[in-house]
Amino acid sequence: MNTSSLKTIVLIALISFQVALSLFTIDTFSAENNVVREAILLELNLNIDGGAVSFVESIVKSNPGRVYVLEIDSYGGYLSAADRIVYTIENSGSYCVAWIPPSGYAVSAAALIALSCKEVYMAQGAVIGGMKPSPEDPKTIEYVKARARSMLEKQGKKNLTWIVDELVDKAKSYSSDEATSIGLAKSASDLSSVLEAENLALTSRVAPSLWDKLLSVISHPLVSELLLFAGVLLILVEIFTTGFQGYGLAGALMIVFALYGLTLLPVEILNLALIIAGAVLIIVELFTPGFGVFGLSGIILSIIGFVLTFMNIPSETLTGLIYVVVGGLSSVTGLLVFIGYKAAKAMKMRRASIREQLIGSIGYAKTEISETFPGTVYVLNEDWTAYSVKGRIPIGSKVRVVKVEGLKLYVEKIEE
Repeated sequence: MNTSSLKTIVLIALISFQVALSLFTIDTFSAENNVVREAILLELNLNIDGGAVSFVESIVKSNPGRVYVLEIDSYGGYLSAADRIVYTIENSGSYCVAWIPPSGYAVSAAALIALSCKEVYMAQGAVIGGMKPSPEDPKTIEYVKARARSMLEKQGKKNLTWIVDELVDKAKSYSSDEATSIGLAKSASDLSSVLEAENLALTSRVAPSLWDKLLSVISHPLVSELLLFAGVLLILVEIFTTGFQGYGLAGALMIVFALYGLTLLPVEILNLALIIAGAVLIIVELFTPGFGVFGLSGIILSIIGFVLTFMNIPSETLTGLIYVVVGGLSSVTGLLVFIGYKAAKAMKMRRASIREQLIGSIGYAKTEISETFPGTVYVLNEDWTAYSVKGRIPIGSKVRVVKVEGLKLYVEKIEE
């Protein structure tokens, strides 16, 4: 066989191999496209606020990289919350399609979330649009327009960027037929049509929990501002009240809830605040008589905080080793709390209560005191509000504590 024939045979073999490889690649690609993908449906039927953020984050962070069908039926809400939801889905590597059911609506911030998905499907009677922000700040309007344009471009709908001016500047909304005719959405009579078009199989359907709905209520500006106001007042009451009353802790929790409702704090900080508050209440219970409201409240808050944290942890990170470590730490923590409880109980048995210490103690009047008008006495290195049990007691007089009612002392003058 001469050299020319050998080259011809090699060339034919290479071409045949390349053609076979191309056919294999095309067949493989087609087969992959025909694979039915599993999907999770999220019922986004609440205001786009802290509750919606909590709902989406708890599911998506626990199941990253999955396919999601967002069933949107919302009048919208806050731009910052919508941005958080879009970021959560994109950052997790997940794929999403939006589905607006019959007579449903994706308006304002909800429309922005719908446009962030790979495709939007609308049933008859559905509406999308109305994306003009309120208040109408020029910077915010330009941001929303730029955000919407980038989403359409990402979907390959560069020819539709003109519609952004209609959606934002004119707050225009589109019916299902109108959105379909201009290519903004695709028509789907029901959810089955969406799944068939996207080659999906639904594995689960998730609705907002009671906790998510509670956070949605807290996210309302009036509620959030009242929580902030009440929280600050309770902290001030705690500061000016003798001893630990729990007002400050309740106030701090109110402030954390308010800041989360305003989407100024991530959910991790909210969970951490609940756990810390629970721990503080349990410690207070260890050093107070009996097992009462502080201890029970602390246990409940801690459990809620840990459960919410567990729900936001990606499932693939919960390995066997993690379970072993968590179980070991829980056992050690429980043992230490039990030892601390026993030690505190023993200390309380040996130590007289503050009431027992006060009765019979000697101090002096820092102000004039009478039976009807209270004054101030200095007893046990502290200032106390006091009433006279008999007659008027001049300023500077030596006094003895006769009776204690709450934080009020009843004193008598010691004659010298």
